[in-house]
Amino acid sequence: MTYADLIALLTKRRSVRYFGTKALEKETLEKILAAGRLSPSIENIQPWHFHVIRNPQLKAQLMETSCYGNFVVGSGVFIVVSCDRATGSKTQNTIWNPCEMEYSCTAAILSMMLAASTMDIGSCWVSLHHGPAHEILKLKENQMIVAGLMLGHMKLGEEEASREHQRGPLEGMMTMYE
Repeated sequence: MTYADLIALLTKRRSVRYFGTKALEKETLEKILAAGRLSPSIENIQPWHFHVIRNPQLKAQLMETSCYGNFVVGSGVFIVVSCDRATGSKTQNTIWNPCEMEYSCTAAILSMMLAASTMDIGSCWVSLHHGPAHEILKLKENQMIVAGLMLGHMKLGEEEASREHQRGPLEGMMTMYE
């Protein structure tokens, strides 16, 4: 892959909130999950767990716990990504900032979003209210919800972005120390 290929992929990737009714194929879903599995993580402890939800009633319940996620129920699949805080004990090295395990999970989410884009699968991440979603999924105490990821075939007419998404200039986002 070239730098130009990467920039093209990053430019193509966008948040999709409207999905068609065609089911997401198991093989496609597994490829997207595999991309998440290959993500970098602190001390390679891979603290993520992917809760794959196809059940419409469960998606509706989780939609009620999401911030700006009123599209969850329309997705083909909703993946809740949790961080297993117990995995920190797998390493002999000290993890100075426990948030690094959560950051590792966000890297997995981005990897899955990019993989979905390569297959023309729509994706959008949403944050969840941790307590209610935790209870709905009956997660163990050491599991912390990081975010949810909607995936699915795009609704007819939604394949292309409605407008170009402008990004701020790099000069306003960085400070160079030489």
